[in-house]
Amino acid sequence: MNINPIQKINAVEQVFEQMQNMLIEGTWRPGDKLPSENELSTAFGVSRMTIRQSMQKLKALGLIETRTGSGSYVREVSPEDSLNELIPLMYLGSPSYNHVFQFREMIDSESVRLATLAADDRSIEQLEDILAKMKKAADEDNKKAFSNYDLKFHMKIVNLTGNPMIIKAYEILLNVLTESMNSVIEKMKYKPALTFHKKIISAMKAKDADLAEQLMHEHIRQNYTYFEK
Repeated sequence: MNINPIQKINAVEQVFEQMQNMLIEGTWRPGDKLPSENELSTAFGVSRMTIRQSMQKLKALGLIETRTGSGSYVREVSPEDSLNELIPLMYLGSPSYNHVFQFREMIDSESVRLATLAADDRSIEQLEDILAKMKKAADEDNKKAFSNYDLKFHMKIVNLTGNPMIIKAYEILLNVLTESMNSVIEKMKYKPALTFHKKIISAMKAKDADLAEQLMHEHIRQNYTYFEK
């Protein structure tokens, strides 16, 4: 039988897990001051060094903060802070282009639906301005500029959702998305993107969220189809 030996969890890990659970369960709430190292040492029955190391782990995760001369406090953790944990994962393992297009198919399609409902005349004008710059880059056969404006077009739509989690997720994947767009443009050139972007803007102008979502879905799927060739 292949049985791995059981590893004992050290005191630091046990204290860390208990303190983390207390934060999650709301025993200590955002803004609360934590007990001192001496108090925690007595409560947990461990050394002050163990408490200090456990708190350093909580601090590294952004769950608590230390204020000079005052002590340690529970931080208010935003959705953006939580999503920042994705950053090292993105660089530890490069996602395949299939994963990138799956992500875009979900995020871009839903984003344009939300953006259509939220967009005002000024937002539409900004999208039209980006599209005009894409057209100029295409006329000059400037693939890099075209790719940059292409990404700005999609990022503008994502920003219009007003959803900080969607926006942050897109920003985190910016480098990967840029690479995928560069590769797509090399394969399918300029016309398909220009055509779809123009239709998407028209649907957004008409406040037709269903059509905008459908067009975005077809746009991303077409990109993937070209990429697979």
